Amino acid sequence: MHKNKTSEPQIIYKEPYVKLYLHQENKTIKLLLEEYIIGTAAAEMPASFEMEALKAQAVCARTYAFRKLLEDKKYPGGASLSDDINSCQAYISQEEFYRRHPGYKHLYKKVREAVEQTQGEIMIYHNEPIDALYHSTCGGRTESAVNVWGTDVPYLRSVKCCYCKESHHYESVQVFSVQDFTNSLGVNNNCRPQVQISENTPNGRVKKININNRELSGEKLRHVLGLPSTWCVFNINESRVEIKSRGYGHGLGLCQYGANGMALEGKSYHQILKHYYKDIEFSQLKY
Repeated sequence: MHKNKTSEPQIIYKEPYVKLYLHQENKTIKLLLEEYIIGTAAAEMPASFEMEALKAQAVCARTYAFRKLLEDKKYPGGASLSDDINSCQAYISQEEFYRRHPGYKHLYKKVREAVEQTQGEIMIYHNEPIDALYHSTCGGRTESAVNVWGTDVPYLRSVKCCYCKESHHYESVQVFSVQDFTNSLGVNNNCRPQVQISENTPNGRVKKININNRELSGEKLRHVLGLPSTWCVFNINESRVEIKSRGYGHGLGLCQYGANGMALEGKSYHQILKHYYKDIEFSQLKY
């Protein structure tokens, strides 16, 4: 069991339970915060990952959830959190995990151990819980918040990552017919697509792009075409559009495959988290 460290500041949290909205079932359940963190860590990161990576994920999930609780955002059914990844974090129950992964109960036990060994631990910056964003694969370098949101967040700055090359999303290729490409984007399809990237982040991700005189944000392009990330380049001919992508996700905060790569090299979960979130400290929730 994780022991409180006297060097870590403590935050009193009087309510150890959370109400979670299950969006596909359209119902709300009540469960212990730490049980919720187990379900979130199991849903958000492959349970086959190294223990230190799972512990890093557990701290991320707990920090993200606690910040949401402090913000007091209300979800349907009076819930304080949701399992909809478009507005919160994913979640999977123990029963559903067993159903999806028959014969792998030991992996769920592993996730539970990772959560128990980090019990109550969160990340803070200037005594406030951080916005502990994370993503699957950064592709070699994470992104800075200022390049995505236009607002600088000191702990969400770009860092080099040479640990996620084992991810099958590190580099990938998506191919579209010209017709499918133009139809999806709702642009003039009477001619070969004219694509011009009008603004990139310093790290190479697309911020703004012009396609047949229609300007889109990089995130809009990614959403409409289902691209793995906005870090991409185009190769276009008369019949098809080839898009080469790097990474998977928004690129902010923890790179999950990078965390596993660091764990494989013997890094602790604290070392992993301090690599991806700059100048953070750790704090202990006291229930």
